[in-house]
Amino acid sequence: MEFDLIHRYFKTPFGALLQANPDTVLFGIGDDCARLQLSPGHHLFTSTDTLVEGVHFFSDDPAHAVGWKALACNLSDLAACGASPLGFTLNLSLPAVNEHWLAGFSAGLLEVATRFTCPLVGGDTTSAGTNALKTLSITVFGQAPASHQGFNRAHASVGEEIWVSGTPGLARLGLLLQYQKRGRLERICHASELPQVKALLAAMPAHLQERAVGQLGMPVPRLELGLQLRGLASACLDLSDGLSGDLAHIAKASGVATVLFQASLESIWGNLWPELDQHAEAADLLKTLLAQTLKGGDDFELCWTAQPKHRDAIQFTGHGLSCVGIVEAGSGVALQERGGLRTSLSGLSYNHFAESPF
Repeated sequence: MEFDLIHRYFKTPFGALLQANPDTVLFGIGDDCARLQLSPGHHLFTSTDTLVEGVHFFSDDPAHAVGWKALACNLSDLAACGASPLGFTLNLSLPAVNEHWLAGFSAGLLEVATRFTCPLVGGDTTSAGTNALKTLSITVFGQAPASHQGFNRAHASVGEEIWVSGTPGLARLGLLLQYQKRGRLERICHASELPQVKALLAAMPAHLQERAVGQLGMPVPRLELGLQLRGLASACLDLSDGLSGDLAHIAKASGVATVLFQASLESIWGNLWPELDQHAEAADLLKTLLAQTLKGGDDFELCWTAQPKHRDAIQFTGHGLSCVGIVEAGSGVALQERGGLRTSLSGLSYNHFAESPF
């Protein structure tokens, strides 16, 4: 049964992609180990992530979207290191065999794998036993020239600018919408903020709601941007646990302070939601948006620091890139309000062992 499932939903559908990469994948699915070959003068980059049903995705999420996100969030780690994909392995633990779900999951996985030329090279499929929840673990392998150091988080320095791609916090709004749809919004909102969050969701236009849900369910890893940032970015990471919390990792590793500009973050939302200015409660809605931006995760956008001399080159790489802060001497993460007042930010990001959002 196990080998039949592997052939039907993974080895066979991924066969063409595997054959399209004969120079890097020498042995793939079917042997005890995969054998990958790096390009000359390159270093190996690898990362692994686990997605658990009820923690990282809803039980009723479309299987196609689960497959997409499972690989996309791993590829986002390669993007944050400026590496290009070589292949990935999949460990899949299921409470029971549901071939309809497997077909959708495999299709979503293959779609993102094909888009970013990342073949499946091996893995394992097992029974979850008495555990009623699905568990998906993916390990990705990538490469980059030996001259590229990989945007180490400890490489931020005083005077550098802080940049982000896309709209941090958008996936958080998608999560809020999904919980509201299921009548469980209070599970991920403090009682004190619930009225403001409900007002924000009610004010969101349909096109923005659709984008938010899409960002949550099917994020697009910024692999091309990661490659373009080689030689420009110093420290970099992908936004998985929230802008303020993830930026704190750079601040701690580099021994610096990071300051986010409220005006810059609000400008990002103004570009995406221009109608907001006309709303009667615009100021209150924007305040709630900012709070969700700072703590919301699962965007899988990139956040990096760079010397001001690289500003023009960074802007030339594409649209949707924003300078949102600066690196200073000190420690921690702070928000600089429009009037100049600074507020320390701590404990806002997602904590796996303190929360269980799904």
